[in-house]
Amino acid sequence: MKRSGNWLAQRRAQRAGDGEERIVPTAHERYEIELHCGRCRRTTVHLVAIGDRSLSRVLCIPCGRAVAVDTLQFMEQYVDSVMRRLMAKPFEITTEFTRSPREFITSLPSRVLTKPFRVAAELRTTMDIVRLRRRTPLPPPPTMPAAPGELPAVARRCKVLLSAPLMWAHSAEEIVDAASDLGYDGVEMWAYLLSWGAADPAAVKARAQQRGLLLTLHAQSWDLNLSSRLDPIRAASLDVTHASLDLAERLGARLVVIHPGRITVPFDDAEAYWPRLVASLRDLADDAAARGLQLGVEHMEPRQGEYVVTPEHANRLVRAVDRPNVGTVLDTAHIPWGEDEPAFIAGLEHVVHVHFSDADESRLHLPLGQGGRDLVRLLGALREYRGAIALEGFSIEAGTDLVRWNKGRFEELWRESTGAYRDATSDTTSWGVATT
Repeated sequence: MKRSGNWLAQRRAQRAGDGEERIVPTAHERYEIELHCGRCRRTTVHLVAIGDRSLSRVLCIPCGRAVAVDTLQFMEQYVDSVMRRLMAKPFEITTEFTRSPREFITSLPSRVLTKPFRVAAELRTTMDIVRLRRRTPLPPPPTMPAAPGELPAVARRCKVLLSAPLMWAHSAEEIVDAASDLGYDGVEMWAYLLSWGAADPAAVKARAQQRGLLLTLHAQSWDLNLSSRLDPIRAASLDVTHASLDLAERLGARLVVIHPGRITVPFDDAEAYWPRLVASLRDLADDAAARGLQLGVEHMEPRQGEYVVTPEHANRLVRAVDRPNVGTVLDTAHIPWGEDEPAFIAGLEHVVHVHFSDADESRLHLPLGQGGRDLVRLLGALREYRGAIALEGFSIEAGTDLVRWNKGRFEELWRESTGAYRDATSDTTSWGVATT
């Protein structure tokens, strides 16, 4: 059991009918717990939002199934899962030792040393759920339905992808496995990770196909400049990006994300770079079309040197390239701070792919809910989008903590963007709860 975050702020909403302003309480603490999911029909990681003393909301991270449960019933389920794990542990230990005695013996000391701390953390978190400790300041807990029951499924036309940098310490195969286990629809691989890890694209492709996952590829972009005014730099950048297209074809990825060029001479005029960028993208687009690939050009954050930043810039570039397999990649973290995000999205004419993460005034690509973006409003603007949304971020730590958190929060945020989580103080129908 793992406790996650208390950084969510309250949202305000207008009470229908009388115009009285009311606070819509949101979860200020969430817990990750392994429980059996009735929809997945297996033990999966759940995100638990504690409500008042009697009700809690439990959401399966892989499939998004959400249930409002009696807190006592939830605790019974958790204790049952603990007992199941305890009963299965001797068999797991025997299997581990039989499969790899050397690895088992070498890892035993560290496991023995850390196990008491993990058990203590679980016990403390369990007591938090049973009896919430006093904290100051303490935001109001989430309001739950008046009666327990399963919340209705929420339709989603887009696909949700795991962005590979969230698991930078892992191999491509391990990333594919994690995406499958956590209910992602696919993976956005990065050419850097595949080349540095000497991954076999055919093996990664087969693994993803076996698990029914979609693959996209982020082309190499670091140290490159497709619009450089130095011909050798531009030529080298083109060669490396063409190699990314070849990698995408072998990987079975149908879409490749590309960064535009940038200004490299201080105080230079951006107009001098446009013809070179357009020529580079036409060259790449023709190569991509021959391979059956689509190109997505990412609009960048407003920093020195970037000149494809606004919807007007992105639209101008797509029109100038004038190739049917070239569109824009929307990156929500790159939207200039203080701009109206839905208006920014509405201004883009040809979005073929989306990068989704949180941000604040000084930091980009934060875990969902840890920045200052209105993510519910952002997702509301993407409700009719039918492409892929890659949940972005970066972690050099081994493990799946961040990808679990992002997937669970995305499922919650998507529900909120549909109005599925609303103030429930009046009746249960505002939550759409199927009471039992």
